[in-house]
Amino acid sequence: MTNTYPTQKPGPGILRSANDAAEHGSNSSITPASPPRIGLALSSGGARGLAHVGVLQVLEENNIPITAIAGASMGAYVGAIYAAGYDGAELERLAKEITDKKALRRLLDFVIPPTAGLIRGNKIRKHLERTLGEQTFEQLKIPMLVVATDLDTMQPYVFESGPVAPAIHASAAIPGICIPVTLGDQRFTDGGAADPLPVTVLRQKFNLDAVIAVNVMPTHKDISLCGDTSFAPLTKKPSFLSRLLRPINLLADGNVLDTFRRALMCAQVGLGEKEGREAEVLIHPYHSGSSWNDFENHARYIETGRHAAEAALPAIRALLSRTSPQPNPNHETVFCSTEMGCLAA
Repeated sequence: MTNTYPTQKPGPGILRSANDAAEHGSNSSITPASPPRIGLALSSGGARGLAHVGVLQVLEENNIPITAIAGASMGAYVGAIYAAGYDGAELERLAKEITDKKALRRLLDFVIPPTAGLIRGNKIRKHLERTLGEQTFEQLKIPMLVVATDLDTMQPYVFESGPVAPAIHASAAIPGICIPVTLGDQRFTDGGAADPLPVTVLRQKFNLDAVIAVNVMPTHKDISLCGDTSFAPLTKKPSFLSRLLRPINLLADGNVLDTFRRALMCAQVGLGEKEGREAEVLIHPYHSGSSWNDFENHARYIETGRHAAEAALPAIRALLSRTSPQPNPNHETVFCSTEMGCLAA
């Protein structure tokens, strides 16, 4: 792991990497002689991050070669599992495993009293280790960067070597919900706090021609048009018990953790928009009626990701058609959202 950003050349990939796309000849829908080196940045976003699964499925189905991936929080989780060799169907199967309420409860190890967080996260770490085993970054099929937030330096911290599971655990430790993750003498929290959409880091680390960014967080425009339902129940009216316990429920609307997470989102929305403008293609699979902890509705998020990625395919194919990619001094991002289609941003 490192907190510096030297430029590196990524290692060999698999079918989903630029290094092997040409081997598939006429069976590939995209087969340039020397395909551009495309990076993929996946944002944080809680349950909304399951839309990354749908995006990856569409890229895989269309043989879009990915040279390297960077992710924060849920983007790190989905991206690292894909980089480890799981395909789109396997990612969807894993998403289903964490949608059952009983399965979710088995991942929670509550802290009493809840001083630094509500849960320790040890069970989440073990779940990651069951999925990824003892894989290291060096063993991944596609080069991967996992971004966490260093609580002491208050800066993004990039994991790129050593075991993958602890890095994802650190990147996905939601402030106020999960206690900070200690690795060595450093304390880490959710990567979304400092770098929710790691486009710049991805460019600095790899010799890329273009970056596709996937931002599942709301934008300021989304919030002004639809409001933000990130912290509200989707459809269910609060039960009598929920209303009764509201004064002592730290996560209830308007209570301490709800207010803390809303304040954190204020920074994340701006950071995500800024980083998204640095990508050649920005995919925005945002669902206005969504909640950060709505893991039960995984199918909806995956489908939202698929629709946004399908809208972006012409722009992505245009990137791959470049025979000699050159830096564009008049950088223009093609913005592709679920509801608006694609337009130059």
